[in-house]
Amino acid sequence: MSLLHGYKTNKAITTILSSNSASSQTKEAVTRLKNIGPSAIPKLIQALAETDPHSPIENILVSMLTNSSLAAYIEGLADDDKRIISSVMRILGTTDTYDANRLFDLFSDPNIPKNVLVQILIAQKKRLNAKTLIAIIGQVDKSIHQLIFKVLNEIANEKIVPDLIRYSNSKDSTIRTYVAVTLGKFSMPEVRDTLLKMIADPNKKVRQSALDSIAKMQIPVNSKPICNLLKDPDLTVQSKAIDTLVKLNDGNIVKYLIDILQDESEYVRRAAVEVLNEVGNVNAIKDLLNALRDKDWWIKVRAADALGSIGGPKVVEAVLQLIKDKDEFLRRTAVEILNSVNDDRAFKYLVEALEDEDWWVRERAADALASMNDKRAVEPLLKLLNQKGESTQVAIKALTQLKDTRAIKPLISKLQQCDDSTKHDILHALAELTDKHHAEEVEDALTEVMQHPDHDVKTAATKAMQAMQENIGAQPPSAEPQSIGNTSTSTPNTEMLDVAATVVNINPSIPSMPASPSVPSSGASSSPMRSIIDPNELLPGQILDDRYRIIRKIGKGAFGVVVLVEDQMVSENIVLKFLNPQMASDETVIQRFIHELRYARRITHENVIRLYDFITFGKSYAISMEYFDSHSFSFELKSTKSLDKKHGIQIFCDICSGVNAAHRVDVVHRDLKPANILVDDSKLVKVVDFGLAAAASTADSRITKSGILVGTPTYMAPEQVRGRAIDRRTDIYSLGILLYEAFTGKPPYKGEDHMATLFLHVEGKPIPALEKDTSMTQELNDVIMRAMHVDPLKRYQTINELKQDLQNVVIE
Repeated sequence: MSLLHGYKTNKAITTILSSNSASSQTKEAVTRLKNIGPSAIPKLIQALAETDPHSPIENILVSMLTNSSLAAYIEGLADDDKRIISSVMRILGTTDTYDANRLFDLFSDPNIPKNVLVQILIAQKKRLNAKTLIAIIGQVDKSIHQLIFKVLNEIANEKIVPDLIRYSNSKDSTIRTYVAVTLGKFSMPEVRDTLLKMIADPNKKVRQSALDSIAKMQIPVNSKPICNLLKDPDLTVQSKAIDTLVKLNDGNIVKYLIDILQDESEYVRRAAVEVLNEVGNVNAIKDLLNALRDKDWWIKVRAADALGSIGGPKVVEAVLQLIKDKDEFLRRTAVEILNSVNDDRAFKYLVEALEDEDWWVRERAADALASMNDKRAVEPLLKLLNQKGESTQVAIKALTQLKDTRAIKPLISKLQQCDDSTKHDILHALAELTDKHHAEEVEDALTEVMQHPDHDVKTAATKAMQAMQENIGAQPPSAEPQSIGNTSTSTPNTEMLDVAATVVNINPSIPSMPASPSVPSSGASSSPMRSIIDPNELLPGQILDDRYRIIRKIGKGAFGVVVLVEDQMVSENIVLKFLNPQMASDETVIQRFIHELRYARRITHENVIRLYDFITFGKSYAISMEYFDSHSFSFELKSTKSLDKKHGIQIFCDICSGVNAAHRVDVVHRDLKPANILVDDSKLVKVVDFGLAAAASTADSRITKSGILVGTPTYMAPEQVRGRAIDRRTDIYSLGILLYEAFTGKPPYKGEDHMATLFLHVEGKPIPALEKDTSMTQELNDVIMRAMHVDPLKRYQTINELKQDLQNVVIE
């Protein structure tokens, strides 16, 4: 540029910067700069630091951009001023007067910010040549591969499929991973076959990505090789294989699952059943059981136990149909499975099975009814008691287990007309069942048996008398015996003993995890060590697993540390909730997390935080979930004495909507509390941590092996405290406690310590909310008190009933 042109360029730029964009001076200056031409570009680019987006300066640069002038714009991308970089990025991303494919060379330029380059290329994706881009993979540093594939994933077309397949054999596992992801865009036979080979890759990330892509296939896929991944040593791969098989829904899958159900590992067998839970039907389960017909007995037992213990609605429904099958083997196997199932639907079928022609089916049906602890079983079992043969002993055993005093009189009658062997069983049953109200009647019967000529029978009667008297002596004074259908609880004294027995093992202090050993810098070890990540020591900017960039730590709870990260694969902020070391070291807990989160991931609702995946980092584990910029409901409760009632009812209606979405897919939260309810500035409400409490517990226990209380004492339902069955009404109770606290300013129960608070929940004698806040309407008080009733049968039975009543509350 000549001195004169330089002077004219500077003067024109100064005029534009100092004048109104619509003024005649600006328009004249713009014309002069266009006349000067490309030689003015470097000075115009520097002027971007002093202008706003879409200014006259930026518009001039847009008009001057060509292949010939591109180099000057690229220099602008390397500038130190972020405003200049941002403006040049916008110009290059929106202008179509140059060949955007020329920008591919910049992946090798260390002065160009690569995230800016990727944004430009994605903005220009319709004009890019995918074949040209994939050709440069071998020419750039490994650290650039992720960025190239990020663009490639946007522009890939069928023309580059052969190139992608060639790269599937790359020595670089990172390239293989991204190839697997990109191949998922194409439902083609050659792609399918390549992905099926890639699921055997030694790298777990490659296997996971290949499975994700296979699940997207719109053409038939052979599920047999995927079934083999149910045995994968990596739990996240196994979990991904389950999801993929469910999505494929291959009609031939049952024959491939037979071998899996015979595996020695319980977790592998459970994985097979989880697939059946989604794709199984009566014919599939029947085929499966027939295939096991000639197997060794322990294989049949393993399979039946797996099907029963975690069989979902489809599996249970199929088994219920098979208990009426003509084939004796299928009926026997079905009743074995039902002995591991606690499902109300089974009750009717098991009662009918008490009349089965096969003695084994009758006996195991009685066992299953007793295990269900359903008092409705007493009457049909009493009918079985009056039958001849081995049915009598079966009925006695089941009635003893049910511990219902209605069986006492029929047992006494039977005692007078049975053989000596049966007398022994009845005497034992009477010793177990008799209470103070029946003691005299049973004593008379036992005294009569003591006159029996057989010495063994007399001895048994004497022992039964002693046992009965000891049992009665240990009983506290009780009310009248329960009538049929009465579901009231036992007396407060026995309940308190029950609570003391069930909560005494809570460990208030959990030892911290020792620091992980240092990894040798040289090849001193023949195998790499699996590292433990301490999330408390993660720093902003650190990259985990070549994918997650740490932004900041945002919280800590019972399950572990919560960290906000950027998932660089999808350029999205997400939350990683790291499990604490105690949980991470317990394989059973990890398996339960994977199992529970698989169901919790199905919850998709605007009032629920979405769960994404279960991630392994060496020996550390984390749950990835949606990031929601918000504050907890605890903040709202602390900032006011009591919540504004109209605002509060709207919040609780939204909570009900979210919880209902979970209940519809059979997920119970178990730990609803203010900290697990999030509210943003626009008053959008989301419930967080579905599935985590269930995953941390063992069966229906509320204490983990590590001594962590599953649930929060202030909001814990009585049945949860006592280790009894958990269902949707447990969440309704917790919401009732929350309602009480929100509208009165304090929770209903607050003892001197956690133990005292738990006792108060079981006792269930709160002060009515209306007495705590006299401004409350009777209508709102009734809703709150019903929701938090100590007896689940007297609560709302569904969350929608609670929501409806809340919406009907009139607030003046």
